[in-house]
Amino acid sequence: MEPGATSNAPKTRLVQWPWYPFVVAIYPLWFLYLSNSGQASLGTVLDATTVALAATLVLLLVAGKLTASIHIGALVVTVFIVCFYAYGPLHDFAVRLAVHRPHSQFLRAIGQIFENHVALSSLLLGLLAFLIWLIVVRADRNSTRVTGACNVAAATLGAILLTRVLLGAMDSLGDGVKHDRAVTGAGNKTSVLGYNPDIYYIILDGYARADVLRDYYDFDNGPFIAGLKQRGFTVNDRSSANYNHTFLSLASSLNFDYLQDIATETLDDPEMQVKRQGFAKIAELLQDNRAAHFLRARGYRFVHLQSSSPETVRNPYADEQVSCAGRVFDDEYFRAVAEISWLKALAPESMVTDDLAECHKLRLQALGNQASRPGPKFVFAHFMPPHHPYLFDKDGNVLRKATISNQFDYQARLWEDKSGYLGQLQYLNTSVTEVVDRILAQSKQPPIIIVQSDHGPNLRDGLAIEQMHFLRLANFAAYFLPGAPPGTLPADCAPVNQFRYLFNHYFAAELPVLPFRSFFSEFKTPLQMTELPPSATGQP
Repeated sequence: MEPGATSNAPKTRLVQWPWYPFVVAIYPLWFLYLSNSGQASLGTVLDATTVALAATLVLLLVAGKLTASIHIGALVVTVFIVCFYAYGPLHDFAVRLAVHRPHSQFLRAIGQIFENHVALSSLLLGLLAFLIWLIVVRADRNSTRVTGACNVAAATLGAILLTRVLLGAMDSLGDGVKHDRAVTGAGNKTSVLGYNPDIYYIILDGYARADVLRDYYDFDNGPFIAGLKQRGFTVNDRSSANYNHTFLSLASSLNFDYLQDIATETLDDPEMQVKRQGFAKIAELLQDNRAAHFLRARGYRFVHLQSSSPETVRNPYADEQVSCAGRVFDDEYFRAVAEISWLKALAPESMVTDDLAECHKLRLQALGNQASRPGPKFVFAHFMPPHHPYLFDKDGNVLRKATISNQFDYQARLWEDKSGYLGQLQYLNTSVTEVVDRILAQSKQPPIIIVQSDHGPNLRDGLAIEQMHFLRLANFAAYFLPGAPPGTLPADCAPVNQFRYLFNHYFAAELPVLPFRSFFSEFKTPLQMTELPPSATGQP
């Protein structure tokens, strides 16, 4: 043997040994993680990666033994992995065909057949068996040419993935709200009450203001509002949101500042103006927020109730996270992996995903349970209802099943379904009243409770642009403020200023009140914001 051939042997084996199935197995896991920055921890994706690599190794050894060729075995394993990850998107597509194509009976029939897990699994198993048969019959067991080509393709895929990881890490070093002592250390450590009250910040997504419900839904919300007032709440019937999207509105209110002032680099970055690129960076401001830092400096714990909304589905910066239930796939990242893969059908439903309606009920119960927990604590709870999907009627009966991954597949009309919206809103009225009663009854000392919507509804059909702006920004707001005199929060208090007023009164923080501003942007390009005149929201 010539010396040159001997020296090239290790390199040749490296290129020709079939390691590409490992890249195929972990690529979707990291793609999901990178595409949902801020919604999953690095530890969860590393755990999933370890399991995927171990499973792929076992499958490769078994397939190589059965086919008497490691090269054939690698092709078989790769086809299986592709089918494994393809199941979730195929099932979602079938569901959409069944729900959103009422005028195409053929497509709807196809969707109704294959939204059934048994039918779709049978189809995919048949396809998998056919592809494996083709590979075993036609592929050359000793050929390394296909293996080398697949390895090169996998290396390219891996390089793309690594580039995204590095860019994401560099990007995370950018904007961040400055939790300086001038803000977090301002004022007193103990409130004017002589104790530091628990603070509940309860967000009801898309809950409309009373005048909007009256004029656009023909619904009188007076009994609910009267009930809150009887319990000592002040209801702000002139409240207007500062932003029209959840993650923008909550990032602003929890940092009691305008994003134009605390996220300047992100908002000025042209790349962030494209589609929803800036979501993760603004969502991180929401999670690692100034209100929590201010209250931590006064001995508070930050408790985050996990929601089904992307920006609040988890919070790695919270001192405690409360999920709807304890299951094998309780972590939202693992649940997402299960729902995009064949695990959606192969694993028991109770393991892979939580029923969304049941989760809403459990979260309401968990919120009430916080009253008996030691404090002081800052409890943040974001509830998707009355926002679609409309899962409840007014009596709390569950109308349909939904999960986090398919929660928006069930209403073709979404916001325009006024009946569905009102039914869920009425159920929420009853539920919130019960939770408030529990908190007030079980708290050792009177707490501060804010019940607020991040924005109003998104009605559009037949409305002028000015009406759409008004409706979307007309948010609900009610406050229970123990020991506070009337007018502590003025009637026109905007979300951006509410914590400034509260911290000024209870902790003598002396934070300046900001002038009212409101911004509007489209869903597909949320950071391309237009500032509206005060008259657009009814402000003087």
